[in-house]
Amino acid sequence: MSPLTRQQHIIFLITAIPIAALVASHVVFSQVFPGQSGYQFPWGYFLTVATVMFSCWEVNLFIFRWLDHRLPFWENPIRRLLAQILVGGLATLLTFAIIFPLAQRVYMHHWPPAFIVARGVIVCITLATLVNGGYSGLYILQAFFAEREKFNEPLSANFSSESTAGIPLTSLPSIISIEVSTGQLRLPANEIAYFYSTGGLVLLVKADGQQLTTRYSSFAQLTDHLDTRYFFQLSRQFVVGLNAVRAVQDDVNRKLMVTLVPSLHKQQPNQEVIVSRYRSLELKKWLQTATVH
Repeated sequence: MSPLTRQQHIIFLITAIPIAALVASHVVFSQVFPGQSGYQFPWGYFLTVATVMFSCWEVNLFIFRWLDHRLPFWENPIRRLLAQILVGGLATLLTFAIIFPLAQRVYMHHWPPAFIVARGVIVCITLATLVNGGYSGLYILQAFFAEREKFNEPLSANFSSESTAGIPLTSLPSIISIEVSTGQLRLPANEIAYFYSTGGLVLLVKADGQQLTTRYSSFAQLTDHLDTRYFFQLSRQFVVGLNAVRAVQDDVNRKLMVTLVPSLHKQQPNQEVIVSRYRSLELKKWLQTATVH
């Protein structure tokens, strides 16, 4: 899940950055304002600040996506936030150290003096704080509202085996397209073990144990891509493929204990999921009718 859609990202770039560059070029650098004697629009400072802000924004966006793939929020929120601040801040400072002097040289035809660099560092630190804090805040808010919406909605009615009884799995489409954080992934159905949803994030777990972050924030966005003859929604957190189910055992109050492989955690041999009594009958029907030839 990305904090901003592509359209929102473009709108931000063409609106927020020029406005911020306009303010910074007057308040921080030129310190001469319209109406004062000898005022001229500070094009050099304006273009310099806009270039630096654009570069820092893109670098921070890259860092956010990279960290989202390597260290998702759901896995370790505190560690991710610390990494976001540290790595994003250092990347912003490094970008500033390279882009700011070059932009000054290009737009103002001279290298910046020390006091201008010092002012730029203040702007840079502020920018790093706003970008990383804003992105992390948007992500957490989206996760919160997605989780609340998912909690209030009933389980997806699309995952029912009644309409597909007696249809062999050999007739299933061999390739499934899934939107992941790095683009679109096309996988054979039997290479997908299950999908795991938490905190507004849907994780794809492959049969070999590899975990990939998808671009979906709920199962409602995913069900159209899956064939219910092969996939079944066990609970609000798990949509499983048939090959991932290793055992189904009776539990208390007519619930079922389903054992899946591989596990979400490498130190555990398998993943156990409790299926409510309201879903247990549907699960048994699905397992009976999903016949592999």
